[in-house]
Amino acid sequence: MPRVPVTAIVHTLNELENIDDCLRSIDWADEIYLVDSFSTDGTVERVRTHFPRVRLEQREYLGAASTKNYAIDRATHDWIFVIDADERVTPKLRDELLRTLEGPLDRWAYSVGRLNFMLGQPVRFSGLQRDRVTRLFHRGHARYPNKRVHADLLVDGETGVLRQKMDHYYIRTFDHMIAKMTRYANWSAAQMYIDGKTTSLGGIIGPPIGKFFRDFIINAGFLDGTRGLISVGMHVYYTFWKYAKLWELTQLRKLGKPVPLPKLDEGEGRWDLPWVKTEEASAED
Repeated sequence: MPRVPVTAIVHTLNELENIDDCLRSIDWADEIYLVDSFSTDGTVERVRTHFPRVRLEQREYLGAASTKNYAIDRATHDWIFVIDADERVTPKLRDELLRTLEGPLDRWAYSVGRLNFMLGQPVRFSGLQRDRVTRLFHRGHARYPNKRVHADLLVDGETGVLRQKMDHYYIRTFDHMIAKMTRYANWSAAQMYIDGKTTSLGGIIGPPIGKFFRDFIINAGFLDGTRGLISVGMHVYYTFWKYAKLWELTQLRKLGKPVPLPKLDEGEGRWDLPWVKTEEASAED
């Protein structure tokens, strides 16, 4: 029985350093659909000249969930594999994905573990030993929720588990990682503010302290040595800045000043859950 076809979806924003290896690692996909958020470092030109099979579109960045749902709706195939530009499908994971797609597909979605790298070497602890993301799924039974950041895929049913891991080069340089952490923290704070959350002195101090103790001690980040300390430290910074930024937003509101919030995607149907619509239509019949 032939396997079901799959579309691999990639999002890019100034990923010239990563894009070649990422795209080569998914050349097994029946379609590669890349959505670029107007990169300025030559990413688009590189893809167009060296990867002519890739279907490329540019779109304003309104958050990862918005970008992925937009691409999911326009993919050629029903089965989707999502990969970030700083991730790689290893040969062992590729083989497992292809075997899974040959069926029987007894789940609507499958999760993949990640091996995380800092400056070329793996960081194996501090909670990263349990790093797992749902990336292979049927678009009629999975959808990203309306969140600007950290939007975990919603799945209609139980999620299967793939054994092999993908490589994730999540810290290429410290400057890049801190800029990324700051950006994500700002978006996360904005999401909490939109959700009506507030914070205080204890709410700013407590989570970073708890994060360090949990990840460096309980989750054994110390076993990764210097890399473990730096990795945990960056995530502690993210946690601190997220709550500090939320405090700033609430103070601006109290002062009657404009509260800077990111532009949200209000596209019609972007956040609908397709299986809920199907159930409602069946109930009406």
